[in-house]
Amino acid sequence: MKSPKILAIAAIAGLTFSIHAQSSGAHSTSVSQGIDTTVDAASGQQEAMLMVPARGALLQTIDSAKVGSGKEFKVRLADKVHLNNGKELPSGTVLVGSMTMDNQQANESRLTLRFTQANLKDGGVVSIKATIVGVAKPSTDSFEGYSVDPGDQAPNDWTDKTLQVTQADVVPHVDFRGDIGSEDSGVFVSTNRNFKLPEGSEIKLAIAPSN
Repeated sequence: MKSPKILAIAAIAGLTFSIHAQSSGAHSTSVSQGIDTTVDAASGQQEAMLMVPARGALLQTIDSAKVGSGKEFKVRLADKVHLNNGKELPSGTVLVGSMTMDNQQANESRLTLRFTQANLKDGGVVSIKATIVGVAKPSTDSFEGYSVDPGDQAPNDWTDKTLQVTQADVVPHVDFRGDIGSEDSGVFVSTNRNFKLPEGSEIKLAIAPSN
């Protein structure tokens, strides 16, 4: 399975380049990085330096037609994550967030996600800030025929040089936008009004403890 093309904008003055990274198995990612000199980008760069990559599986199908303001969603981490403040989020930790749906635009609808906390297996709760930096469709088998666990579809090669992400057609007629400097974790923009993000979709993240 091939991962979608991702356009990432990095705050690197005077340098534009492309990275073509071939992941293990069937996934390939094409990333082009350019210049962003806005004040927001500078703020986003400071936040990015506090973040680490993570990935997990969406624990339920999100149906935009049934999303009410503040409705909860969950993602289970596929790997252990060490936050930059020393806290550890073990594999299997459940990240919890809220959703907001905006259907006010004539030709599109927007589903905004915001992670707020990590629920540890021992009952502990850690406040987090997380930005979605990639979405992969559910997969049950690799090209080699091996089973792929939800949340383990593709590696997360995010670094703190990537501040903004745009990903086209994460599901038909739906694009994704993520911004490290935003309080929101990401926005799904649909030109087909109602849509679904399937259970098992891989959510790639940049994550940090919340201030």
